[in-house]
Amino acid sequence: MSADATSAGDWTRDQVLTVDGTVLPVRATARRPTWDQLPAAVRRRIETLAGSHVVHSRSAGTGFTPGFASRLDLADGSRIFVKAGVTADDSLHGWNLARAYREEARKLHVLPDGIGAPTLLWNLDELISDQTWVVLCFEYVDGVPPRRPWRVDELTAVLDKLQATAPVLTSPPASLNLSTFAEDLSEYPDWVTYIRSRDGDSSWLHTVERLAHESVERCAGSGFQHLDLRDDNILLGTDGRVWICDWNSPALAAPWLDLVCVLMSARGDGHDCDAILAAHGLTQAVEARSIDALLALLWLYFTNRCEAAVPPQSPHLRDHQRWYRDVVRGWLEERLAPSTSRLVRPVTLTNAPLM
Repeated sequence: MSADATSAGDWTRDQVLTVDGTVLPVRATARRPTWDQLPAAVRRRIETLAGSHVVHSRSAGTGFTPGFASRLDLADGSRIFVKAGVTADDSLHGWNLARAYREEARKLHVLPDGIGAPTLLWNLDELISDQTWVVLCFEYVDGVPPRRPWRVDELTAVLDKLQATAPVLTSPPASLNLSTFAEDLSEYPDWVTYIRSRDGDSSWLHTVERLAHESVERCAGSGFQHLDLRDDNILLGTDGRVWICDWNSPALAAPWLDLVCVLMSARGDGHDCDAILAAHGLTQAVEARSIDALLALLWLYFTNRCEAAVPPQSPHLRDHQRWYRDVVRGWLEERLAPSTSRLVRPVTLTNAPLM
């Protein structure tokens, strides 16, 4: 994995605006330890497994978690991408990063080929200087995240990738032992209770609660989905390939959920996502109410999460969750409005820039 600014302009400065005009950075979102800040014993262990000394490193500023994530340039001329977390830090920053990395490694070893993930070269989970470290080493991918706001050609490439990988996701290996989408989001009644206690009862909340309840059945599936698919988990290779990263939380779900999750940010960036849904092979035959049910559940999720304390290592996390909350509500309200036709004209995406 990698994200190198030399390949596609200065994507590190990409921004989006909130409804009140606040500027949010899209790529400079995480405060991560650098290579020099890792304990010397951990650095030596990584270099031993890599087979060469590190001569240069570049920390990834994308994402929202505080774990080590860097491109490492090695003395033998090769490059790798390494993620690392220590269990002792989990209670300090509020993320179970070591467990997440451990799960990602376990799943990558058994996930089928063709899901679009960079190759996991090796991983370790061991005691180093009296602390348990989990380290994942990936092949280096010469690529960058999609630009934000989304550009039409890049969005098209990502949506085409989801269509191409869909057959691979239909038969998850039993050894993955995946949870279901409904199990992962079973807390949603608590989210409703919290929102109601804060904002009071409303017809909107009644509508959302009813739709979210339907999502348990409407979003179920026997295949699996990434379920954390955002633009910061995607790389566009200089060779034209699309890479999907961070496979630590896939679950059994309907085959169109990742598509809708990607389109949330595209909707916020001004794209006609209902037209895209009507044209895309994964959603052409999906009932509109099923998509509404997913959006309702996502609105509950973001509305609940954005009110939590701001993690010091991820200062923009809550602002982005509020951005998604507002985008999803606007989208769902438009879809539910009586004047809005549910029969939308399919659109063909082109390479023209979004105006």
